[in-house]
Amino acid sequence: MARVFVDTNVLFPFSVMDLMLALTEDGIHDVMWTDALLDEWERVIVREQRRSPDAAAAITAAIRDFFADTRIPLESYQPLLAEVDGPDPDDNIHMAAAVAGRAETLITWNEKDFSCDFIKNSAVSVASPDDYLCALFEELPDEILSVITCIAAGKRRPPMTPLDVLNALANAGVREFAARVRSHLP
Repeated sequence: MARVFVDTNVLFPFSVMDLMLALTEDGIHDVMWTDALLDEWERVIVREQRRSPDAAAAITAAIRDFFADTRIPLESYQPLLAEVDGPDPDDNIHMAAAVAGRAETLITWNEKDFSCDFIKNSAVSVASPDDYLCALFEELPDEILSVITCIAAGKRRPPMTPLDVLNALANAGVREFAARVRSHLP
């Protein structure tokens, strides 16, 4: 199973976060995470007034609990931080964690911020969410269709169809992925 590290900026809006976590639940990939990543997500979501502090804390607590086995502990990546030569110091912690957590892919909307010798000399590739999901769909189309269908079936407020889920994903920026999956819907 592939191990991926998802940058904080990919976890907005929730449609992409839901998909990434659902893919982990269904055994398609493992989303690796750190406490620093979830803390950053929580700060940003509250600052941008997308969730209350209590709601944001509940979401990160659920991730910490349900996906405890994919956590990358600080002590495993902290020694690597001095080696990271990325252009954005705020992203260095994520690169160190992805390498320490043996992620195959670091998924981010800011690929240029992850273009540095540290990553180039590692086994971690960097991809946009759309590119990553398109490649995953090409490899596992039936499994991805099943995940999209399950996500839709779990939506109650408001109820959603698989097409609605794909439209939300397209609006979130994974347009090519949504278009490819949409063309395979019954």
